[in-house]
Amino acid sequence: MYAAERKLFFSKDGVVDQKQFVTDLAALRRRLQGAGSICNLFQDRYQFALGIVAGLLNRQAIILPPSLAPEAIRSSIADAPAPFILSDNADHDALAARLASEYGQSEQVESWDYAALLQDNPTEIRVYSSGSTKQPKCNVKTWKMLRGGAAITDQIIQDLDAQPTEIGLLGTTPHGHMYGLEATIFATLGFGHATYRDTIFYPADLEAAIEAARACGISKLVLITSPAHLRFLEAAILAAPEIICVLSATAPFPRALAQKLAARENLKVMEIYGSTETGSMALRQTAFEEAWSLSAGFELKKAQATCLATAPHLPDPIALEDEIEQHPDGRFTLLGRAGDMVSVRGKRSQLAALNAILSEVAEISDGVFLHAKRGESDALAIAVVPHPGSSLSEAQIRSLVRRHLLLHLDAAFVPKKLLFLPEISRSATGKITRATTVDLLKKAGMLN
Repeated sequence: MYAAERKLFFSKDGVVDQKQFVTDLAALRRRLQGAGSICNLFQDRYQFALGIVAGLLNRQAIILPPSLAPEAIRSSIADAPAPFILSDNADHDALAARLASEYGQSEQVESWDYAALLQDNPTEIRVYSSGSTKQPKCNVKTWKMLRGGAAITDQIIQDLDAQPTEIGLLGTTPHGHMYGLEATIFATLGFGHATYRDTIFYPADLEAAIEAARACGISKLVLITSPAHLRFLEAAILAAPEIICVLSATAPFPRALAQKLAARENLKVMEIYGSTETGSMALRQTAFEEAWSLSAGFELKKAQATCLATAPHLPDPIALEDEIEQHPDGRFTLLGRAGDMVSVRGKRSQLAALNAILSEVAEISDGVFLHAKRGESDALAIAVVPHPGSSLSEAQIRSLVRRHLLLHLDAAFVPKKLLFLPEISRSATGKITRATTVDLLKKAGMLN
């Protein structure tokens, strides 16, 4: 529904309403006339959203690479017809024709509802998986599919004790990846929720975003984030009454952290479950419940050993990579990723469960279980990054980690080998790629 004065994006420079959006959109569509496809690398969420809608309306396929690494971009556009790169980074000139953002005067256009025009638009949006278990995979999406996934974010916002017009969305997760794409960009384009334009990573960035929201008349904020970013932002969130809801996804949300955040007055803490293949499909309040509730019209059906997800906005059923247990009330519990089972001396567990317990150790800022398949008994090791503020020695941290794990796990799952690292490389969404896992396994002597 078109509403000229509806706030769509905001920053320290002010608000962009829907009237300004469609005006700038018309100008960008003209500039893109020579493109066969669009590789959208804009880091400003407003410019990125313009690129998405302009490409869809022009029927130009949109490519969202798995990362900003030059080879990842080059690979993703290799087979694309006449690609234009949308970017303000001149380094991208070496990869393809580049179009930078433009802030000049645009001609006023007649107001129109672009969302209505896009409901059945078949133009492809090519979104890549993170490559955490294999090479990044291209997943073809459409406006209908991405708006359908964003319905979960809209549902959470509608259930808050606030008027939607009072609320702004702050995103720490990359908007070129599935979760950030749905929960910020398509929550705005498809449902009209105002989103902060700039990147948030450090606490100072979050404070600047809150100040910008106040200046734009936005008094209540929803933080779209992940466990990887919450490591940096926990204290700032607890100190900011403007933040009334935290949404987390992309990795298991540590229960202890969820409970700590949820204990703050007037702060709702939600976790979203989904994948690049399905989009956002379920939610829960992690501090209080283990089971997930399906949303956005999703249904789960067993097909032999596989569980299929269906939804009105998906063209075909999608096989889940996770093993689940369905409950009579329609909810489900995650048992772990298929093929992620650890078997040690006849005992079984899931890597996700082991990593969730490891994440509760206060003296480490990051950590991961390393797992190598063996014949009858798998091999385990642990890699950790000591917390920068820790005064403990490596020996003391080693003892602390071991004591904590033994409180929650069978001794079979508490390995003796523990690597200390300055950092564990993660993707922009907080995931550990397969390449990093292989490197860590080699460092632990578990892979030749």
